[in-house]
Amino acid sequence: MFKTIDEQKVFLRQFNISEEKFRESLLTWDELELIAEDYLKKEDEHTATVKKYFEKIQQCAYVHSLGYRVKEVTHLLEKIIRKNPKYLKQGKAISHSNYSSYINDLMGIRILLLFKEDWVGVHEYLMKEYGNDLAEEPFAHIRKGDNSDLYVGKVKIIDEKPYRSVHYLIRDRESGLCIEVQVRTLFEEAWSEIDHKLRYPYNLSNEMIGSYLEIMNRATGMADEMGTFLHAYLHDFESAMEDGIVDENEVYDYILKQMNNFEDCETKGNIIDKIKKAQKYKELTSAQDIFKNLLKNL
Repeated sequence: MFKTIDEQKVFLRQFNISEEKFRESLLTWDELELIAEDYLKKEDEHTATVKKYFEKIQQCAYVHSLGYRVKEVTHLLEKIIRKNPKYLKQGKAISHSNYSSYINDLMGIRILLLFKEDWVGVHEYLMKEYGNDLAEEPFAHIRKGDNSDLYVGKVKIIDEKPYRSVHYLIRDRESGLCIEVQVRTLFEEAWSEIDHKLRYPYNLSNEMIGSYLEIMNRATGMADEMGTFLHAYLHDFESAMEDGIVDENEVYDYILKQMNNFEDCETKGNIIDKIKKAQKYKELTSAQDIFKNLLKNL
């Protein structure tokens, strides 16, 4: 895999690892070869293990879609190079005999949701099925400024990252290895994929491109909030119809109240303004109809 200098250079260039960073890891190409050989021998076992969890989680009614993967060997080696300096400072080191103890995402499952609030149902399902097998406390990565009410009291909240995702680490009882489970919405997944595709290969430091990715991130949060709002609104509206309540003023009041939870102040202001104008227009047209009826009766 790394038998020639050219192969080594291609690998370092692929993952944007400088010669200095590689030296800091204190890893040799021979050691990385041994890790790769061991990992590839066990790849089929890992696939069978993660597929077992995939099929079980697939039964959760709140899941929109999901997928599973076994870490690609080159991504595993890149992560080991990146992580080893941290362990060296602790007097430890990653090697071919212990790498599976240090890298907890050899196997992964990605759960995608249609609506953000569907996470509650998924969380309850995962805790019921695997609560006793968690290797660490579940945590939610949220963007700074996001509404965290959904997660309070259920998982640890971390807002230092720009992306949104809830993480669970399940330790398989048979193999002793961990399966990383990530839960996010379809919108969050789309932004994450675009960000990863652009940021990592090119080591983005371009301020303009970074700003555009930040705007996309905010738009992702807004899209999820609007989806959540519309879902709740339609559910409540159907309930109101069943109860015989069809008062448009209640609809307007409900929408205005929900707007307070929106993150983007400018968008929120524009939507509220539009609703108020629509409400005013309805009042004007109603008055117009009354006036026309009065003229007819003269």
